[in-house]
Amino acid sequence: MDRRFSFQDFGIGVLTGLAAGAIIGILFAPDSGELTRERLVLRAGNMKLSAQELIDNARNSLELAGNKLDGVFGAQERSLRKRLGELKEELEKYNLTGA
Repeated sequence: MDRRFSFQDFGIGVLTGLAAGAIIGILFAPDSGELTRERLVLRAGNMKLSAQELIDNARNSLELAGNKLDGVFGAQERSLRKRLGELKEELEKYNLTGA
C-alpha cells in the first residue's frame, strides 16, 4: 500500500497535537488559571519594558553616532572651507582682469 502524505493529513495531525497539548496543559497546570494569567500579563509587561529599553538604547546609540559623524565631518568641512579661502586669496593675487 503506497499512500502519499497529504496536506489534509498534516492539518489533522497539527490540530490533534494542539488539542492534546491543550488538554494535557490544563490537566497538569501547576497553578490556577487566574494566577497563570497574572503571570502572563506580568511577563508580557516585562517584555514590553525590555523591548522599549532596547529601542531607547538603539536610538541613543544612533544619535551618539550621528553626533560623532557631525563632529568629524564638521571638522573636515571647516578645514576644507579654510583651505578654499586660502586658495581664493592666492588666486586673487593673480587677478588679470585689471591688467
